[in-house]
Amino acid sequence: MIIEIIFMIVIILIILINMLIRSVAKTNKEKRNETGLSGFEIARKLSSLFCKEEPHIIKKNGRFLDHYNKERNVIKLSPEVFDGEDIYAAVSAVNVALQTEESRKNIPLGHKLDSFFVIASYVMIILGGVVNNSLVIHLGMLLFILAFIIEFVLISSLFQSEESLNKLYEIIKKEKLIKPADEYKDNALLISLAPLATLPYSFINYFR
Repeated sequence: MIIEIIFMIVIILIILINMLIRSVAKTNKEKRNETGLSGFEIARKLSSLFCKEEPHIIKKNGRFLDHYNKERNVIKLSPEVFDGEDIYAAVSAVNVALQTEESRKNIPLGHKLDSFFVIASYVMIILGGVVNNSLVIHLGMLLFILAFIIEFVLISSLFQSEESLNKLYEIIKKEKLIKPADEYKDNALLISLAPLATLPYSFINYFR
């Protein structure tokens, strides 16, 4: 019973985060990045500073599914981020490019692990329903809850400390990635919640 309640709370939170992300994205798409850089250009500039081997940046369909694949050294950006010259595209591109930094190398691996947890949870819940086994269903729910918790930890590790954030902020201003630069500080945390909003179908990233 407790597991079912927690599972429902997680589902409700995901729905609320989805609504929040859509609202934040809509608001920030109306704000033009005064540097005139696209998300692709921002991701390329920033990742080249962090990554010894510059990652390949490609455009892939899938709203809010922007991510870095460490194993292939590929940054995948949605069309609205890849081509966008607005604040939403800029902040999203910075957040994804951050994952190429060596000190944040576990974030992409964590996302991938979460994707497998989500798939496994679906399989167990469906299988448990078919064979009418509540234990298997609850194990599936636990896996999904675990994936949700891991995503929260990954988001916190994206913004490691006040010092690292200030350093990043200075890079953004020096490289003229976002103008006004304060837009990053104001929106980075909220936009970083995108992996939580897309958690139920995050595994799509590894099949496209």
